[in-house]
Amino acid sequence: MTWPEPLRVADAVLGPLIAAAHPSGIGCVATTPGITLTHIRADTPEGPVNRLEVQPAEARADLPMVHQAALYAGPYFAHFGHMIAECIHRLWAAHAFPQLRTAPIIFQAYAGSPRPAWFDAVLDMCGIAPDRVMLVEQPTLFETLYVPAQGRALGGGTLFADYLDLFPLVPIAPAVEPARKLYVSRAHHIRSGTYLGESLIESLLAQAGFTIVRPEEIALPTLVGLLQAAEHIVFAEGSAIHNLELCGRVTAKIMVIGRRSGTKRRFGALLDSLSADVQIFNGARAAASLGWDKVRGRPRLGTACSFLPLPKLIDALADFAGVPLSQPDAQTILGAVANDMLRYLLDPRSGIDATDAELGRALRALRTDPDVARLRELLTR
Repeated sequence: MTWPEPLRVADAVLGPLIAAAHPSGIGCVATTPGITLTHIRADTPEGPVNRLEVQPAEARADLPMVHQAALYAGPYFAHFGHMIAECIHRLWAAHAFPQLRTAPIIFQAYAGSPRPAWFDAVLDMCGIAPDRVMLVEQPTLFETLYVPAQGRALGGGTLFADYLDLFPLVPIAPAVEPARKLYVSRAHHIRSGTYLGESLIESLLAQAGFTIVRPEEIALPTLVGLLQAAEHIVFAEGSAIHNLELCGRVTAKIMVIGRRSGTKRRFGALLDSLSADVQIFNGARAAASLGWDKVRGRPRLGTACSFLPLPKLIDALADFAGVPLSQPDAQTILGAVANDMLRYLLDPRSGIDATDAELGRALRALRTDPDVARLRELLTR
């Protein structure tokens, strides 16, 4: 197999990530003689487009210098979903080219970026020793910098032929306790958005033989092993979907329960490249949010809890998995939705980045939402 050769740059200067002008842009400081750095995203209607806004580095004689040939890995994001979706897709070159097999791995990072423990776990799943990685937060001179092709874009498919044949980048250990049917939950991430009534769906699926998986509670290699071995996987829409990128192609049928508009745009191309059978359940309407969108002057919808037509969802899940799922009565559904709403409202992390005034505006908007009003009326009869 022939892979695209990395671009070789002499005397490159890389600095930190900085604010960008475009809402979907990524700003960075860099001078790379002979080439222009890019970072492709495909999560907006424009499709795959370069979103990297490069500001030339200031010429200085006192820059710290890296003499060993290094591999440019792109922007660094201390967010699990974006880390896998955007930060691992140049690491393939460390395996494909002999001159890069021990090279330092260079990410550009925002000043003061944290390095969560899960970052090292992701690197391990990509066959990269964590101590090879350097997060650049100040201008640094690289004597020789190799810039590999980006293999996949956020929100899109692969960016060069046969990229998926490289995965998994390391062998995946078989699951010790494999499960044919998995439900990948967001119930413990309710503060950052899920669908109301998820607790009820979990219970019904568990009774039907599904294994309920909470990604934050198990080791990453274990999770990836479970995903690779499963026959049916149901995801509550969220960052956990990106774990599939570490697997490469899977044999499982996949269903995603959308919790906001645009689920297919965000995940459709990715999932279609990894599985031959993908379904997305739509119908969510984001309603319950204590976060505040300062730009639009309204509750933040991306991290809101959503209302779904739960009876239709239950029928869709039964059809997808080929299992009987009984329809709960209206009072049981109401109780599950109300309980999840209460958990969201009482979680001190819900709306944690809003000011007191913004939190008050978000709560007032929530109380006047028609679905919330109907829920309140049913509960107070």
